[in-house]
Amino acid sequence: MIDLDTMTVLIVDDMKSMRRTIRNMFKQLNLGSLIRHAGNGREGWKILKSIPVDLAVVDWNMPVMNGIELLGKIRENRFLRDMPVIIITAESERDVVVEAAESEIDAFLLKPLTMKALNNKVRAIVHSANNPDAVAISLKMARDLEEQGNISGAIEQIREALRERPNASRILRKMAELHIKINKDTIAERCFKKAVAINKNDAVTRYMLSEFYRNRGDLENAGKYLIDSLSISPRAIPKAMELGDELLKKGRLIQASQILEKAVEKSPDMAASKEKILSIYLANSDYLNAKNLLKGMLASHPERYDLVFQLGIAYEKLGNIEKALTMFKKADANVKNSEESSVESSINIKIRIARIYFNLKKTYAADDVIRDILEIDPTHEEALELRRKNT
Repeated sequence: MIDLDTMTVLIVDDMKSMRRTIRNMFKQLNLGSLIRHAGNGREGWKILKSIPVDLAVVDWNMPVMNGIELLGKIRENRFLRDMPVIIITAESERDVVVEAAESEIDAFLLKPLTMKALNNKVRAIVHSANNPDAVAISLKMARDLEEQGNISGAIEQIREALRERPNASRILRKMAELHIKINKDTIAERCFKKAVAINKNDAVTRYMLSEFYRNRGDLENAGKYLIDSLSISPRAIPKAMELGDELLKKGRLIQASQILEKAVEKSPDMAASKEKILSIYLANSDYLNAKNLLKGMLASHPERYDLVFQLGIAYEKLGNIEKALTMFKKADANVKNSEESSVESSINIKIRIARIYFNLKKTYAADDVIRDILEIDPTHEEALELRRKNT
């Protein structure tokens, strides 16, 4: 039981002024007797492991470890997982609701905070923790039975919870998970589909349904539900990269590009995602999509000679030799003017230019480039071989 007067509260926020404000609100409301502070999720996690805490008030956006990451660690810990957690955020309400559906947030508050809102939320979730309803009791019993290996007993408890809340997507999702454990995939699929039909903001069930189909080799449905999940939340981006790679390896280029493009669109770090996807395209010899992606990246970063070089390779692989030569020559000019470029990079570009000139039977142009290469590395084997062939 949590006592509102004597409970220990942990406030986790990267802004000192916000921590002080929340602490003062708790004091004025006469809630709690011990209040601890942390500047990020990692610091908060250390405190949670060192002292008993009854309630955590956690900011969503923080450096080092954000609020959702901290919440995930809390929910995964056998001794802390039932602790009430309030997430505080300045983000849009829709985004918070999506994260709440995925991360089992007890309550959330939008900034700027008010004394009344904080008071109402704290009292409500402490009351719920002290007086769990029939659904909460059934869910905890199901969890305990599952951990004991009693899957049939856990399923029965989930059924009890569904009798109370037949349209709760999170409970339906759990029913699906349990049926997968006993190899009843048809029932699991039906539960997953009902959950996504009920809750349009349930990204995690869509993600799990995608994994369900992927494990069964149904990549079309796996891709469909993963795109649906990404449309709601960016948290499935790493899996989107994996599935896109797998689809490319199986020759399903259109579906792969749809998934990877959605991953870029939803990524909070679009530049990093584009780099990762480019490497996936190149590793799978998908030079058409690589070319299109590179052109977009260069529109934003025309100074990056490494991307110019990669675009040249893509054009070369696609058979557009003239375009490839233009890109390689542009990259070569950038290398000459760059203090950061390496000798290896310079030779790598020049040898490609020399090959193209040789194949186009432009003898003098090829010889000029070969001479440049041999001035840098007189023992370069391919350059020496091209010189022999060119004479």
